[in-house]
Amino acid sequence: MAIEIDLSKLLDQYKEEVQEKVDDAQEKAAKAAVDELTASSPRDSRAGKKYYRGWTSQNKGKSVTVYNKTKPSLTHLLENGHANRDGSRTRAIPHIAPAEKTAADTFETAIRKGLS
Repeated sequence: MAIEIDLSKLLDQYKEEVQEKVDDAQEKAAKAAVDELTASSPRDSRAGKKYYRGWTSQNKGKSVTVYNKTKPSLTHLLENGHANRDGSRTRAIPHIAPAEKTAADTFETAIRKGLS
């Protein structure tokens, strides 16, 4: 009976340590994504001056969301391109996908480093 209680306490402590490491890794990954998005977002358009400054992250429960708070409707249009009024298309400026990959790599590296 005493062994079960000790084992249960050890597993609870390990669970708490792992959760702390995961939370730290999420914060690092979100910061890396925000930094890369701020650096790689377009700046030459009328809305671009506010667009690149708007990247931020927010904790929502057990997840972290990276979003643009100043011009959220531009993200899809700039990332994928869109049709103009005259029928032509604007070029896509892929800046979110590379930041997503960087965040995933940063998260994985931080998890591996924290749990080893």
